[in-house]
Amino acid sequence: MEHVAVDLQFVGHATVLIEVAGIRILTDPFFRNGLGPLERHGPLPDPDALGDIDLILISHGHPDHLDPLSLAMVPGRPTIVVPGGLGPAVRRSVGGNVVELVAGERGSVGGLAIEAVPARHWITPGAPRARPQGYLVDGATRIWFAGDTGRFPGIADLAGRVDLALLPVWTWGPHLGPGHLGPRSAAEVLAQIGARAAVPMHWGTLYPRRLDRLWRGPLQGPGERFAAHAAAIAPNATIRVLRPGESATI
Repeated sequence: MEHVAVDLQFVGHATVLIEVAGIRILTDPFFRNGLGPLERHGPLPDPDALGDIDLILISHGHPDHLDPLSLAMVPGRPTIVVPGGLGPAVRRSVGGNVVELVAGERGSVGGLAIEAVPARHWITPGAPRARPQGYLVDGATRIWFAGDTGRFPGIADLAGRVDLALLPVWTWGPHLGPGHLGPRSAAEVLAQIGARAAVPMHWGTLYPRRLDRLWRGPLQGPGERFAAHAAAIAPNATIRVLRPGESATI
């Protein structure tokens, strides 16, 4: 298979701008300065500077991943793909073309096949009972946006199906809680699925207000720690560590 280059911008947290085969994809858009006790580090995104978006992928209903204010600021008229059960809430808040998928289901946008992939994360009490998930964008270059997840049964089913993995490597605070991959476990998942390249996400962006003055390691270090583990565990994979706002072609 002839692979196609992918242009990426790590906007921050779980928000990644992807351009592949002429389709512009945005994952879990979050553009705010902060959320509750969390403040944003890195540049505040300018949604208009991102350009028109064709497709938005929403991994789950937590407010740092599904933010109606941020969704409403996305330029263009994108198709919004959400986990099954989140469609009504998204249609009420922002409208547009909303597609619900559950793990194992497939859709198509602009000639790209989109498959919902399981994830292991928790659901906020009182929130819609929509199971968190990731997505496999299946084109000339196959991209797995893992969303927010820990290890899950069946992850080995992705082996040989992923060229580029967008892997979460931390959470939003100083401690790695359940339902999250860390730098080492994300590298182990990378080795397990055999992806050719990976970009760490879900790090370096949201952190408790002013805690960085006392304890910066959990905010600044997970991306490089992932790269170091991947060099030992998955040495054949290309790793690109991007700080919030940085871009790369892979």
